[in-house]
Amino acid sequence: MAAPPLGRLVLTHLLVALFGMGSWAAINGIWVELPVVVKDLPEAAAFQGLLLLLPLPPSVTTGGPGPGLQVGAPGVEEEEEEASPLQEPPFQAAGTTPGPDPEAHRLLSARGACLLSLLAFTNALTNGVLPAVQSFSCLPYGRLAYHLAAVLGSAANPLACFLAMGVLCRSLAWLGGLSLLGMLFGAYLMALAILSPCPPLVGTTAGLVLVVLSWVLCLGLFSYVKVAASSLLHGGGQRALLAVGVAIQVGSLLGAVAMFPPTSIYHVFRSGKDCVDLCGP
Repeated sequence: MAAPPLGRLVLTHLLVALFGMGSWAAINGIWVELPVVVKDLPEAAAFQGLLLLLPLPPSVTTGGPGPGLQVGAPGVEEEEEEASPLQEPPFQAAGTTPGPDPEAHRLLSARGACLLSLLAFTNALTNGVLPAVQSFSCLPYGRLAYHLAAVLGSAANPLACFLAMGVLCRSLAWLGGLSLLGMLFGAYLMALAILSPCPPLVGTTAGLVLVVLSWVLCLGLFSYVKVAASSLLHGGGQRALLAVGVAIQVGSLLGAVAMFPPTSIYHVFRSGKDCVDLCGP
């Protein structure tokens, strides 16, 4: 298959980059604005949990097979070769680094199953569980803490992705260790949300720094794990890409659905009130 013209290749990559930046700017812009409006909304701190349920169901319903995959007899799969400007010729793709993990291509292997489970679990935390309690964990320390956690946490995501492009961890044990480290920060943030509106070190600079740093490190670690796991699986073709997409969307949906009752129905988490000291004796 002949390579597409250079002008068409550059234009296509530019349009894809602009599309990606535009979509992420819209998503991150919503989260960055929450610290400004959440105190004035009727739902108050529970609004973030409600918002999580609106992107996710449409995303899960789009997880069907793509048009390039044709399934014939049992155990036989054929993929259509389409001339795409984003598809590199074999002689160009042979020298790309870092390459995919051959062991991860077999989705039914233990390694492939572990990577998919890791993807589902980390996305459940970062796209469902933790964002639902961010306002409860940050607002006791002030709007500045909430604003910094939202902005710097959003910035940690692309930074971790760029890091994974240059330094890709291929060890499943190391990825599991990074996930455990992220879970420690996530457990601390969950504890702060449960203890809201009177968490430890409230009203101190140390408390503000700890909560912001915990959000940045937690989201950064999980973002790196997600990118690394996806990169190890991406060489398995459309079947692997479909499995990755399903794991991401199902994990995100389960995390958001699991956090909806405690945040919006049973009100397990409580938020503070302006000009009212709820932490006094």
